[in-house]
Amino acid sequence: MRVAVTDDHRVVREGIRYMLSEAPGVEVVAEAESGEALLELVAVEEIDVVLLDVRLPGMSGLDVLERLTETAPQVRVLMLSMHDQPAYVRRAIELGAAGYVLKSAGRDELLTALKVASENGTYLPGELMEPLVADMTGGTRATGKLSPRERQVLQLVADGFENKQVATELEISEATVKTYLRGVFERLDVSSRAEAVAVGLRLGIIE
Repeated sequence: MRVAVTDDHRVVREGIRYMLSEAPGVEVVAEAESGEALLELVAVEEIDVVLLDVRLPGMSGLDVLERLTETAPQVRVLMLSMHDQPAYVRRAIELGAAGYVLKSAGRDELLTALKVASENGTYLPGELMEPLVADMTGGTRATGKLSPRERQVLQLVADGFENKQVATELEISEATVKTYLRGVFERLDVSSRAEAVAVGLRLGIIE
């Protein structure tokens, strides 16, 4: 099994390489510190499974996953993250991920996840299953996490409004719009408008 590791922290990449160094039948053939770098590697390297960090500079891991699903469907992708929010997990699976592994996972769990992914299965650790099922069945919704104004701003962003247009629509300053967005990012634990919209849609905060 030929594996590529994508994480913007060198220590994480080296740690995973070390964990897999003596695993029979597993070879780390490539490393990338960004989504853009990974896409270039996949175009020239024969890779079976990608370990892909959810949070990356530039393109997010979910954006990269979506691109890989379209351009290299033969490559299995395991999302790697310290975040266990059901919205992230659900979105990853919807986009075609072969599983979701927490960075707290040990060597045995990582090898199990790789094996499941390589055999065209889907790996999810037990601690993620219950909250994911609850999220999918409406058992957990985050509408209360955002104020009415924050939800209004996020809805307009989802509708394609830029900050200046949001400000005009709501009759507030552009600086105030940015303040509301920072609050949205913090409460939803995201770092970009696209991620905020994706999470908002998954959680039913916006339509």
